[in-house]
Amino acid sequence: MKFSEHRDSNINTIKHYSPGEVKVNDRLLNRSCFITQTEIEAEWPCADIEALDEASLDLLLEKQPEVIILGTGDRQVFPDPKLFAYCTRKGVGLEVMANDAACRTYNVITTEDREILLALILG
Repeated sequence: MKFSEHRDSNINTIKHYSPGEVKVNDRLLNRSCFITQTEIEAEWPCADIEALDEASLDLLLEKQPEVIILGTGDRQVFPDPKLFAYCTRKGVGLEVMANDAACRTYNVITTEDREILLALILG
């Protein structure tokens, strides 16, 4: 799935997503990763939804996003409800969706001048 161009060339933009890989700007990633508008972490140690825990969320929360968009693979899989509560206590929204929808949503929200973080479970 190809994505449209972002207006600001300094912002990390998802250019392409297909199962197991994502292209951010000119960089192809094929491991679980997370992306902010200005940073790319190519290796996020969360290979599947069962591995998602407070410690893996803390790596994301360190970036101080307003919202975390969590892509859970080819289909939407919800994590343990306590992880939603954990993010809420930290003042951060957690939205969960399939990777393709997560990538599209990330690109849209970056145009709204909000601190967004996209975390993708790629396996």
